[in-house]
Amino acid sequence: MIISITEYNCAIRNYIRNAWMIENRLKSKLRSGEPAIGVFVRMGAISVEIFGRTGWDFVIIDMEHGVHTMEDVSNLVRAARSAGLSPIVRTPGFAPIHVMRSLDAGADGVQIPQVEAIEDIRAAVAAARYHPLGNRGACGYSAATGYSTIPFGDHIATSNEEVLVVVHIENKASAEMIDEILGIEGIDVLFFGPWDISQSLGIPGQVKDPRVIGLIDGALESCRARGMKTGIFVEKPEFIKQWLEKGVTYLTCTVDVGMLADASKALAEGMRGQVELARQG
Repeated sequence: MIISITEYNCAIRNYIRNAWMIENRLKSKLRSGEPAIGVFVRMGAISVEIFGRTGWDFVIIDMEHGVHTMEDVSNLVRAARSAGLSPIVRTPGFAPIHVMRSLDAGADGVQIPQVEAIEDIRAAVAAARYHPLGNRGACGYSAATGYSTIPFGDHIATSNEEVLVVVHIENKASAEMIDEILGIEGIDVLFFGPWDISQSLGIPGQVKDPRVIGLIDGALESCRARGMKTGIFVEKPEFIKQWLEKGVTYLTCTVDVGMLADASKALAEGMRGQVELARQG
């Protein structure tokens, strides 16, 4: 069948729009109450592609502890989308400009770290959505809008509905004002960071200490009472069960560099062991 140029152009525009205006599968999964698993990324696009082929739901592109530039973030977001993963950006701080630029790069959501003041949280959350839900800077020529191929009105409606906003609870101050934080509109997930909480309590690294667990458990109880989705970082998969029982469904485990280091160490030890056996034989 021969179609006209107009029909062809319309089909291309619809294809591009559908490619960029997909439902946020991670957010849908969390809404349904289904747990989702993710990993932090500090390396490059190849590691993201591997995660997409090995069963993960999402990646957190780490700009807080990683060394990614915004150009890196753009490439990692594209890699995640092509691999079937939801790309989330952990911003380098809570400044609204970090939130806006991460979402303009096409991320499905942002993870906002190190907040202690209610007004800072309000400002960061508002930067993730457009009027009337927030005050995100408006630009129709970003990756998020398909570089102008998506009508901006459609983009606003879709983005306001589908963007995922995750706020870190990773210090004593934020955990103790959990009820105030739960009153802020626009937060989708509260993410607990045991390592930073332990540091804020003066016991850095002691993530199993009753003071750390008690602070997290108290805040989680408030979250469950208000129907707030919650997340946490676990060191090993066998620790997940205890958090699932507490209602946590946004689950992260390890960092790509840690995976590589563990696998590299184990393989090197195995290789050296075989070398020694061969020498002795």
